[in-house]
Amino acid sequence: MTVDDGRFAGARHVERLQPVEGRALEVKQGETLRIAQVEGGQCVDFNAFNLADYKEHMSVGHSRRMGISLEEGGVLFTNPPHFRPLLFIAHLPSSAKTDLIGARCHAALFERRLGFDWHTNCQDTIAEAIRQYDLTPDDVHDSFNIFMNTRIDPERGWVFEWNSATADDHIDLVACMDALCVPVVCGSGDVTMLSNAFLRPIDVAILPPTRDSMEFVDAANGFFATEAQARASEHRMPIKSARELARNPAYEPAFRRAPIGVVDLEVPLPAGYLERLEHEADRAGISVEDCARRLMLTWAQVNASTLPARPGVGGAAVDDELRARWERGHKGGM
Repeated sequence: MTVDDGRFAGARHVERLQPVEGRALEVKQGETLRIAQVEGGQCVDFNAFNLADYKEHMSVGHSRRMGISLEEGGVLFTNPPHFRPLLFIAHLPSSAKTDLIGARCHAALFERRLGFDWHTNCQDTIAEAIRQYDLTPDDVHDSFNIFMNTRIDPERGWVFEWNSATADDHIDLVACMDALCVPVVCGSGDVTMLSNAFLRPIDVAILPPTRDSMEFVDAANGFFATEAQARASEHRMPIKSARELARNPAYEPAFRRAPIGVVDLEVPLPAGYLERLEHEADRAGISVEDCARRLMLTWAQVNASTLPARPGVGGAAVDDELRARWERGHKGGM
């Protein structure tokens, strides 16, 4: 379906996804995937893969290190051992919320909770979309839930709220690598508040790279680079064809740095600190050594940056912006 919308000027690809459809879209490094509301209030489930290696894909669990929802400036990371920036959120209005807890709806959930023989669901919609690339239902992973309002209630836990996204809202996801991006119209909207008790279309577009987007991609890949990412290829094994698991009789354990050695470390303390440590340890019911470790790590998580300074390719200004966005979302956690 042709979409006439000024938000997509210059896009190389534009289409409208009707309920309940999805699409697997190749988004090249530096390009922007724009996912837009049509009527407002429609939740979108989202999967993404490294286009060059489908075993490296978006990790909701590790992206959740930035919080249970992402805002503008948030980063979606790939799964370990890679843990690389896959996409970053270049635009997201305050009326549009995201969620990193809800995983994805599936047929068994609706059968068990609501008695449906089968109900539209994101597991099946994503599986159908990625079938175009010969991927299977087993390759579907937990979704980044876009335009989804949720919160943690002290008594009820994770709960839905009315979808606040307006017809003018859109999210911009800039690819930090060549990616296969899979947005789908969430299939649970007619039986939950996630899409305001209805199912509506969404528009998707792929916008070309800009100087700013490429600068930010280069800076992000430099800023989050680690030696562990470079070693990720060491973990590659032939992809199993058999589904049944069987012990490999030739297996020999090769854990890195195991068993761990323990070295006593003497730490000089200012006058009066040992007495304070002993008091805190006694109050907490732990040893003085454990108390010292606990206080040190607590201080580090609250006061220290979670990332060392790294010179970014995009220059100091971009580097500072990345650090500010990361630390604002990360809140000092690990």
